Amino acid sequence: MTAREREETVLRLFPLVYTIARVVRRRAPSLDADDLIGDGSLGLLAAVDGYDASRGMSLERYARRKILYAMLDGARRSDRLTQAARRVLLTAERDRYELALELGRMPSARELECRHPKLRAALCTAHARNALSLDASPALEALLAPDWQSDPAALVCARETHGTVRSALRRLPARHRELLGLYYARGYRLADVARQFSLTKQRVAQLRDRALATVRDAVAAS
Repeated sequence: MTAREREETVLRLFPLVYTIARVVRRRAPSLDADDLIGDGSLGLLAAVDGYDASRGMSLERYARRKILYAMLDGARRSDRLTQAARRVLLTAERDRYELALELGRMPSARELECRHPKLRAALCTAHARNALSLDASPALEALLAPDWQSDPAALVCARETHGTVRSALRRLPARHRELLGLYYARGYRLADVARQFSLTKQRVAQLRDRALATVRDAVAAS
């Protein structure tokens, strides 16, 4: 491949970098788009230079893999958390929504720490390794827990909403409750839920939206 052919190939495939970067950003919004595009561009160059047609894979498919892997490798290098701390945070977050369905309200920090004794240490690690910026004031606010006790009216409204949501969930058909639990509490994808219920993804999406609409209507009417 000549230098001109290489340049033309890179330009032709470069839109893949933006497409894959958008997909990754939807799954991980905290990642920086410019960093993803930069890492993906390096992956694209590596794909064009290392492509071997004799292996039976098209250049576009090979480039997609190299671009995605380059983005993921870049994200891992920029990750300030240890794998152990991130695993604790992810597990606790998943259990938080599972407890919310059981209790009809969001669990307190103490209730989560009873299930995950290492949660406090993981949170401290996350805050300690989170770079603060003068251009990103919300990062400072994220370190402070909201003081709901200072606003009794907000606390009463929150309790009433939780009670309404809990009652609405209880009135849903058993299949709808189980579907919402799998999708929101356990983190199942639509395809996983579809296999669990032996349905199509489209049908599962319809049932999910219908259940959510029922809960929203109950909250709006309360």
